[in-house]
Amino acid sequence: MLNTFATILVVVMLLAPSIYAQQKNVAIGWDLTYKSVLERNNVAKTEWIWPWLAQYKTPAEKWLAGWKGEPIVSSMLIEHPAFHAAEHTTMWLIRTEDEAFYWESVAGSKNIGYEEPIAPTVYDAFYKEASAWQQFRPKRASALKTGALTGYMGFLSVYGPDGSRQMLLTMDDFSVCLDKSCTPGKSVKPGRLIAALVPILIPESERNYKHKSEPEIAAMTPEQRIDEEIKERDHMSRIGDRQYGLILKYRRKDGLKGHAHLIKLIESYDPKRLRNHTYSAAVMIALDIDDRTVRLRGSPEGRKIIEAIERLSSRMKMAGEKYITPDEMDLPKLNGLNFVDHAIADTLWMKYRIQVSDSELLEFSNFLVSRDPTYPSWSEQDFIRDYSRPAGPSQFHVMRDPKRYHEMYVTFKKLANNK
Repeated sequence: MLNTFATILVVVMLLAPSIYAQQKNVAIGWDLTYKSVLERNNVAKTEWIWPWLAQYKTPAEKWLAGWKGEPIVSSMLIEHPAFHAAEHTTMWLIRTEDEAFYWESVAGSKNIGYEEPIAPTVYDAFYKEASAWQQFRPKRASALKTGALTGYMGFLSVYGPDGSRQMLLTMDDFSVCLDKSCTPGKSVKPGRLIAALVPILIPESERNYKHKSEPEIAAMTPEQRIDEEIKERDHMSRIGDRQYGLILKYRRKDGLKGHAHLIKLIESYDPKRLRNHTYSAAVMIALDIDDRTVRLRGSPEGRKIIEAIERLSSRMKMAGEKYITPDEMDLPKLNGLNFVDHAIADTLWMKYRIQVSDSELLEFSNFLVSRDPTYPSWSEQDFIRDYSRPAGPSQFHVMRDPKRYHEMYVTFKKLANNK
């Protein structure tokens, strides 16, 4: 439960005097209940924004009280409902003399807020534009698409050299419908708030990313190909994207080359960083290596990658991560049966009518790892449908060239029977 405003003031008073003086001004300048803002604009109690506001207490109170950085020169606070399920979304932008930061929290996602450093020049450009805005009037229901929400959609609070002010946000601040149909991608354009936030929310390197040609990808180092795959993930248009597949082709040839760089990326996890999804993408690359190239547990380099993922999982749990952590989904595959193992079992059934239990499959997998951990790369796979398996799935991935797997299984069975 967040502290009340009165309690927060007590906490703030315990901070260093220079910080307290700064935070006192910010707290006094903003009404974080927003009641005065709504009443000043004569927003009727029947408007949906009143009950929405009553459902959740802003984390901004706690953020302001807990700020331990340099004195704040200027700041902007944006609070609004997420537009798919109305979760309370809070964005706080802070400018000190030398630095700038972006904090974000979405109700129900995490107990902590994200903290992201941003370029001071990027913050300054946003502040200069947004601090000069005048409040829009919301459109009438007759001008909106049938069923669209009417009224105000959020709040913008500004603090700076000229003091503090607060204003209401309308849907046009987020997206502008060019006609009454408001068809996504056709008659909708970003509102002034979203357009102004783009340089903050989407780094320049991502906005200006361009696909690399095959000769460029082929000339990269293994480390560069790992980075390129992560960049391409943000631009992949669909499953089976041709450009992404091109990068995969070369990166899979690298095997465990670049493993130290991959470990570094896995260990880059920071629970307070909004934009850092690199660690997650690095884990996905590790899984792909394990599934398609070489079993990680079969080499010292691969085991170091698994250990890095184990450390990541522990750190995510300690941070209170509510989403799936690697030990819930990924580590069991790396240390046991993965995608290729199940494809081998399906192949043995489809091609030779050999039924393999999960316990036997694990023993066979360990046998293959001990003999040749590169067994995932022995054959490409085909996706097929078959309804002959009793009480089993009807869709399978099977090995295009099953002979070697079958020969190894025969050897495995002979050794097991001779024990």
